[in-house]
Amino acid sequence: MPQPQSLAAPLGALAMLLSLGGCGGGDTRNAEAITNGAANGDTIVERIQAMNEGERNVTLFRAIRDAGRDCQGVTRSVPTDPVQGRPAWIATCDNQGEWLIAIAPNGTAIVSGGRTTG
Repeated sequence: MPQPQSLAAPLGALAMLLSLGGCGGGDTRNAEAITNGAANGDTIVERIQAMNEGERNVTLFRAIRDAGRDCQGVTRSVPTDPVQGRPAWIATCDNQGEWLIAIAPNGTAIVSGGRTTG
């Protein structure tokens, strides 16, 4: 099983890419709202928790890809038990691989797992 890998860039930067995750770019107002919310005291975790599943899937996909893991798209994401006190989600990729993404207090994503469910 691959070792956990911490991302150098906090998820706040990933959230800014949220609108770019879909085909054709998208509306940047969503990314601006996430960035502004974080600047106003909202934590990155609160922002992820407030996302609908589609937005969360794109954000977690970016974390998985930025960690150098194999995933072409996240088709499902669900919260799971905290990992060492850190909020966490399980993301399922289109290749049926599952990744565990825990979010550190500074917004850094820690990606581990990679088991195949199919």
